[in-house]
Amino acid sequence: MVKRQLLYKEWKQSELTFILVMLVAALATPFAFLMEYSSFQTCINDTDCITDSPRFSYIFKTDAFLSLSWLMGIFFAVVQIGFERNKGQMDFTLSLPFSRSTIYHTKFFLGAGIIAIIHSISYVLTYLLILGLNPLEVPGFNSSYFFSLLSTCMMYSLFFAAGTLTGSAISQAIVAFSTAILPFLVIGLPIVHLDFIMKTSGMWMDRIFNYLISPISPITYITTERFQHDYPLWFPGEEYIVPIVMMIVFYLIGLLSFMKHPIERNGRFFLYSKMDRPIQVIVIVFGVLGFGWVGFSSDNSMFGYITGMLIGGVVGALTSYFLIYRKR
Repeated sequence: MVKRQLLYKEWKQSELTFILVMLVAALATPFAFLMEYSSFQTCINDTDCITDSPRFSYIFKTDAFLSLSWLMGIFFAVVQIGFERNKGQMDFTLSLPFSRSTIYHTKFFLGAGIIAIIHSISYVLTYLLILGLNPLEVPGFNSSYFFSLLSTCMMYSLFFAAGTLTGSAISQAIVAFSTAILPFLVIGLPIVHLDFIMKTSGMWMDRIFNYLISPISPITYITTERFQHDYPLWFPGEEYIVPIVMMIVFYLIGLLSFMKHPIERNGRFFLYSKMDRPIQVIVIVFGVLGFGWVGFSSDNSMFGYITGMLIGGVVGALTSYFLIYRKR
């Protein structure tokens, strides 16, 4: 599945980038923990400083690295797929005496492995600091680290899959971010328009957003704030299980696409030419619905609603044309 020679080639291709990211990311939370502890000790020794507690505590749910670690997953996926395709190196990689599935698995597990190693090192170092400094409390330590790892791997697999469908780094980013909010577009926009037509109180719409759209939207899981709000859950552990399921789905989509896609359309938005027209139509529809909602919200009139839909159709058509049909 993963070939050592190919793994070495993939590592050496972006070695400096991987090492720098690993060093910075693995030390980010332990360093922040130490800095917070140092500031607390300074405050304790200063008679003019007022503290809420005589003992040190650290809230991991608000830690910068854990909250933003999903950016690392995006970065690795774009470097491994999008940038390699932009540089024209993907054709060389595919010409090596390895099957496409082997190349895909080697790339994927290299990135996912680095992400897991970074979180593991950070976790161990922080745990040792907790044992040594013995703080009063460290709420969210285990859950925040685990959720951060899941959300990072989920975003990595999403952007990795998007890279197997697109011909450039910018196309990869656009498709992945669009997928991350896709439930809001596919389900949310029609619901908003239906609410306009029915003129309801909006309570049923809020329930659909909270119970259906939010739980199945990848964008919902990119921060540990998921634990800080009273989101209604379908079942216990949903905040862990859903990212795992989505990660597996994106992994399989990426694998099938990478094994089947043509390589002669490098630089195009989509590697599959058959996807161009349907996606353009979808973008136009989203433009019509989105701008129609904005137009109606601006003056609560049918004139604003229709005007917004017309503007949205034009914007969607032009945007989709320049994004999809123009080679980069």
